[in-house]
Amino acid sequence: MGSKPRNVMKSLRVKDFLHVGGTMTGSGVINSPGDVWYVDKNKTSGVSGGGQTWADAFMTLTEAVAAAGAYDTIFMGRGNYAEAAAIEIVSTQRGLKIFGPTTGGVPTSNGLSSATSGDDILIINADDVEIAGITFWCLTNGKNGIDIGEDYDGYNNWIHDCCFLTGNADNDLGEYGIKVDNSDDCVGTLIENNTFYFMSTAGITVGATRVTIRNNTIWSNSIGIDATAITAGAHSGLAICDNKLIGRASGSTVGIELASPIEGHILIADNIVSGFNTNITTGVAELSIINNQTGASAGTYLQVDTS
Repeated sequence: MGSKPRNVMKSLRVKDFLHVGGTMTGSGVINSPGDVWYVDKNKTSGVSGGGQTWADAFMTLTEAVAAAGAYDTIFMGRGNYAEAAAIEIVSTQRGLKIFGPTTGGVPTSNGLSSATSGDDILIINADDVEIAGITFWCLTNGKNGIDIGEDYDGYNNWIHDCCFLTGNADNDLGEYGIKVDNSDDCVGTLIENNTFYFMSTAGITVGATRVTIRNNTIWSNSIGIDATAITAGAHSGLAICDNKLIGRASGSTVGIELASPIEGHILIADNIVSGFNTNITTGVAELSIINNQTGASAGTYLQVDTS
């Protein structure tokens, strides 16, 4: 009998997920043979290890991302991780998955903070990356929770079940919760089941091709979803569906803001938008804006958009 093949998929045990957040977070699927890495800033030893067991876990996410390769998986234990610099996922780490302890986009004190780095928290310059179950504390002016495609044409990245917040409605420090760059074309990005609280410029900004934004909840005193970077001659393809956007009467500008003119296949449908000075901008084909419910900040029931 010969030796066992080297590239055998490692199986994940249920307790690996349970240790992280009490429930199975993310898809729980490894796309190809790869390593599993663990991060636990509260480990009793107080010493960072090699990262491939809970007992020997890294103490920062920065270490885990630096060690990880393509199609690896990282599990984050509970704790407030204020990393020393922005964490970047690079093109050679295609398919990397990072699962944290946040459940269903509910904000917790566990997660990643920009308070120490003074920068974007996470930069994705890769394809097929999945980020789930992380609370992003965006505490730096002009910086983002996640920047997708800062200098890379990233394909098919998936952000879900995360929370993006700045502390409270009057402490809106972070610029965007999620920024999908239009300087590089981030094709096929999916943003779903996240919660956003009071980012200074917008909860989400998007300017790339075939982006889907669905089932998110956005509390805002600025712009909920900013799609003004999708203009004629730029990138195209956008679906904003089944989101709930809540504005503050004292300062919320636009719930869903679109460029005019706008190019490509656009669908704005089945959203609930209320409390903004303008709930949804017009200027695109009315056939693209259908079946949304909109209402004023007070005294007006939600009305179905007849267009």
